[in-house]
Amino acid sequence: MSEQAPEAIPMPFTLQQRFAELNRLLCEHRAYWQLRSFESLEIPWRNRSLQAWLAQLSDQQRHDLSSDDALRADALQPFIPEALRLQQLCQLAAATTRATAVAPNRFSNHIPGRKWSQILAFDRAIQSDTLPFIEWCAGKGHLGRLLAYQHQQSVLSLELQPQLCEHGQQLADKDQLPCRYHPIDVMSESAAALLQPEQHAVALHACGKLHIRLLLAGTAQGVQRFSISPCCYHLIDEPHYPPLSYVGQASKLQLSRYDLKLAVQETVTAGYRERRLGQRELRWRLGFDLLQRQLRGIDEYLNCPTVPHSRLAGSFSEYCEWMAERKQIHLPQGIDYSSFEEQGEQRVIQVEQRELVRALFKRSLELWLVLDRALFLEEQGYRVQLQQFCNRELTPRNLLIQGHKKTD
Repeated sequence: MSEQAPEAIPMPFTLQQRFAELNRLLCEHRAYWQLRSFESLEIPWRNRSLQAWLAQLSDQQRHDLSSDDALRADALQPFIPEALRLQQLCQLAAATTRATAVAPNRFSNHIPGRKWSQILAFDRAIQSDTLPFIEWCAGKGHLGRLLAYQHQQSVLSLELQPQLCEHGQQLADKDQLPCRYHPIDVMSESAAALLQPEQHAVALHACGKLHIRLLLAGTAQGVQRFSISPCCYHLIDEPHYPPLSYVGQASKLQLSRYDLKLAVQETVTAGYRERRLGQRELRWRLGFDLLQRQLRGIDEYLNCPTVPHSRLAGSFSEYCEWMAERKQIHLPQGIDYSSFEEQGEQRVIQVEQRELVRALFKRSLELWLVLDRALFLEEQGYRVQLQQFCNRELTPRNLLIQGHKKTD
């Protein structure tokens, strides 16, 4: 951990400055976030004051801190001095929005209100001109229909599932919109061939390798404009993330799919019964983990299947029997199940403590990943803007990359 405050970077940060500083901090503090909280029995950092502070937190305090990014950063700053620096680096400007016509109410039929609000915000934030659109991973093409209506431009929507294309085409035809739907695998060469220089490629929350494919294929084809909001960074084929940009490739960070999940990890609001069952499953899973380590004589975490909720209605011993049968572990007589269950409860607290610290770095890691994509576009000859297209309350995946190919 760095003992001195980092040298100030002039505001506003360039993309490269912001990436370099985030990369430095993520590398220096990797012991705090690049770990598997469920698997490790040992404390992964040598910060006794932090551990003592975590140990005295109540259940309610841990819950409050886990659900409030700013509160968490303030609370951790005395123990991780650059916590507030991380917060500063993650502050991005809101996108400049255009005035738009009010879309007909029927456009939002059968779309959850939050999703429709995201689509509206995305449309207002994108920079557009007279280019036709190509919509990547379109679903039913709700975004594409709105773009066609607001910009009076044609839209080619690519979607894997034919039934979604058929439904979307029917909706577009009802409003006589210049939309065409194409059932196709966007990972295919045939989809890449549909990308053309005189196009504006858009993708709202295309997952992992799908939006990466758009960036790689689109730049190779010379697509003039990109507007992309990335999502689900961990959904890639490779065991470790392959950076797109040269500066990303030069980084010492090696990110597993498990690491990438941190970038999209959010506090889930659930009802009382769901929370109670979730806590029980976690307690029992971690208790069984201690038991299996002892029985197998191997001090390592054992991946176990998800347990049906019906199995959580019984006892811990029944849970262990069910799990042991599936992992082919013999359970001898005389096991003190109550002791292992109690130890599982203590491990739940330890996991929550470690996840509280890991959460400090989740937005920094997401921004590192998005900056890698933005810098890749810069390296390919695009003018790039990185902004927030909506508040995080509407969607945590609110980062918008916009690239316009340079003509000079």
